[in-house]
This record gives sequence, structure tokens and C-alpha cells, in this order.
Amino acid sequence: MECFHALLHWPALPTIFWFSFLSCLLFLFIKSHRKADLDSVSEELPEPDCYPTVEPLPNFEWRNVEPVRIRPFKPKYNLTMREIEERRAFTNKLMSILGIQESTVSELIEIDKNYLDRIALRKKIMAQYPDNVLAAEEPVKKAVDEFYTWLVGTYLPSRYPRTFQLRCSEKGSEHLYNLATNKKVQLLPSNDPKDTLKILGGLVEDDFLFLLPSEDGDGYTLKGFVTCFPNGFDTAKKLNLKLRDIHKPVPHYKENLEKSMDRYFAKLKVGKVVKRANFMDLTDSSKYSVATGNHLYEGEEIPEENFDIDKMRLRVERQCLHRLPQSKSLLFSFKTLLYTIPEIKAEGLGESLVGAIDGLREGNSPGFHLYKRAAVWGDFVKEYLRS
Repeated sequence: MECFHALLHWPALPTIFWFSFLSCLLFLFIKSHRKADLDSVSEELPEPDCYPTVEPLPNFEWRNVEPVRIRPFKPKYNLTMREIEERRAFTNKLMSILGIQESTVSELIEIDKNYLDRIALRKKIMAQYPDNVLAAEEPVKKAVDEFYTWLVGTYLPSRYPRTFQLRCSEKGSEHLYNLATNKKVQLLPSNDPKDTLKILGGLVEDDFLFLLPSEDGDGYTLKGFVTCFPNGFDTAKKLNLKLRDIHKPVPHYKENLEKSMDRYFAKLKVGKVVKRANFMDLTDSSKYSVATGNHLYEGEEIPEENFDIDKMRLRVERQCLHRLPQSKSLLFSFKTLLYTIPEIKAEGLGESLVGAIDGLREGNSPGFHLYKRAAVWGDFVKEYLRS
């Protein structure tokens, strides 16, 4: 007992405590700096020059697949990326809150039971409005060729082997065979990138916009596209515009999002794919085409329109963004999905949609209530959803 009492009053005990404490601090300091050094080395490593392996869906049968259901209803509409610029805070939870999610190249293209109808509609639109939905400037050819070669020769036959198969003709030349349409698709891109984009437009349901670094080194510029289902704008008028100029009509974009978007696009690494669903727009089902005009702007008169709830559609875009591994260009793609309003109500999401409509006036971008024409159709839809 006396020995124990002496130990407690041993003069060296404070020295041992402080030595241990300082040792822990030194360990944590070295560990944090080592991690920072590893992160720095990782950032300096060369980026891959090819796409990662595509995960196959060997039993996928497109005729039996329902369209993905996306319900991006938010009680407040905030237009900001400020939070995701904090690298350490770029977690899946935060990205989900902001509507941005990490994805993979395997999830880039989705196919469902509407595939044939949508492809037929896309081909009709490209034939009817070629100058509006197809464009390619000369510098974009490298990027278009790179993506086409990978999509047709690798992605589609790997991801959906029961729908797309690589076959050889009697003469020995290889091609992609589309079992859904019973059509052959060339493996090599065309000499004219616009023709290549036209093939893409009739092969999958997604629209594609190719963004190249601007010639002056400031931001990214739209240099090529196939967009059969744009929402309220003529894509041809956006050609050769920088990202910030493309978004000039968007309320509060300049003050809330412009600089963040430019930085985010510049930092996006090869191999990283992000996706999001845009916020809803309501439109008449007959306007599912290039002729759509779904926006209002400050100062414009709010029109009075008669609506048929059975013809109205909730319009959602499943958007993806990634960097091409060889050309380093950015590819923005989106698949347009339409849902009926009775469908939303039957799911028990009526009040959620009502809250989202009212929420367009909230948040840091109240101008979206007008921009998305909620001032025109909002009261009509809310009344139906609450009936």
C-alpha cells in the first residue's frame, strides 16, 4: 500500500504524461501530412487514357424493364454548388441532398420498354429539325469519334449483350447488331462528326452535348450536340457559347452558380461520373419535341391556358457528366422521362409535388417559379393533387 501511494506521488509522473501527450500529437501531425502528401501525389499522377471496365447485364431484357422513377421534389429550390466545393465534404450524403450523386460509366445509358417508340420519335425529329437538333464544329470531331467508338464497340455490347451484339458480315467486316431494331450499326465513326452524332441520336435515347475547353482558356464551350428533346430552348443557338453564356437566361445563375460550375467542370477527373435529376417541369405531352417552349422570363405576360390533367406530364431529365479519357473533353448527357400527374397522385406523392411547386418561390432562386412556368400551371395542378 505504501508502494502504491509512493507511485502516485512519483515526481516523474507528469513527465511521462507530457511525453505521451506530445508523442500522440507528433504521430497525428505526421499522419495528416503523410495523407496530404499522398493526396498531392495522387493528384499529380497521370489520368487514365481509357474507360474503366463496363459491368454487364447478361439477363437484361429491355421489353420487361419499366422506366426508372425519379421524383426530385424539394420544398425549396436552391441554385448553388457552394457546399460541394469543399473537397472533404464531398460525401455521398451531401451530394444526395444537393441532387448530385456519384455514378459509374456502367450506368451511363439506361434502356427500358419505351426504347423502340423513343428511338422512332428521335429519328423523326432529326429528319424534321436537323438544323436544330444536330451540330458539330470541326474541333469536336476527336471527342465525338472517341465516344462513338467506345459506345458502339465496347459499352453497348458489354452492358446489354442480349440487345446489342458484335457480329461479322459475310465479307468479314465487323459491325454492331441491334436486336431491338434488327439494324446494323457501323463500328467506325463517319468522316463528318455531324453524321456520327446522327447515328448516336438514333441508337440510344440520351441526348449528348460535347464541351471543349474554350480557345481563350476561360471555361468550356459547346462545340457539338445531338439533342432531340431540349427543354424550352433551341440548342443550335447555344453552339459556340461558353457554359456561363448558355445559362444566361437561367434566373440567379450568374450570382449563385457561375463561378462554382466553371471550377467544378475544370476539376472533374477522368473516370469520375456524376449524375443528377433536374427539377420538374410540367408540360403537355404533345410538346415532347424540339418545338418545346417551357419557360417564362421576367417582364413577360403570364398567359391563361386551359389544361387537361390527363395530357399533362411531369418532365424530368436524368443527367450525367463525365470527362472523355483521351480527348479530355466533357460530355453532358441526359435522358428525358415523362410521368403522368395521376401517376404521381396514385403514388401518394401529391403533397410532395404541391410542396415542390410552392418551393419554387422559396430558396435562393425565387425566379424559378416564373422560369418553370409554375405561375401558369401551378394552381391547376395543385388543385387536382389535393382533390
